[in-house]
Amino acid sequence: MNRKSNSKVFLMEMIGVSFFLILCAGICVQTFAKANSYSLHAWNLNRAVFIAQSTAEVFKIEGKQGLKERFTVEEETEAGNFTLFFDKSGNPCGRKQADFYVETDFLENKEMAVVVNRSGKQLYTLSVKRHEESIQGR
Repeated sequence: MNRKSNSKVFLMEMIGVSFFLILCAGICVQTFAKANSYSLHAWNLNRAVFIAQSTAEVFKIEGKQGLKERFTVEEETEAGNFTLFFDKSGNPCGRKQADFYVETDFLENKEMAVVVNRSGKQLYTLSVKRHEESIQGR
């Protein structure tokens, strides 16, 4: 009896299936890594928007002096601009504990630009105008 061995065909088939599974696994790992990166970026942006809005609301209600009183101001420039520091939860903190920092730029007494940064990278910018109504005739 002269029988042919099918082991070579089976081996080639197994190598092909293994290659296909490794390729699929690589694509899945790459996709999950990219999704994690997008998720982290979205979290940072969401936190930056929250911090900018909080800063803007305090400025609208209490002005520049209110920002100094409510937040920790460790750096102030000669022009009157200053830097505020926040932890990863968005709470005011000192420079050493800070994850985010906000640079303020007072354009006029009633206008401010808020720039939220993390690790030296600008995440969000917000322009704020403060409207003060004068009480006359009362």
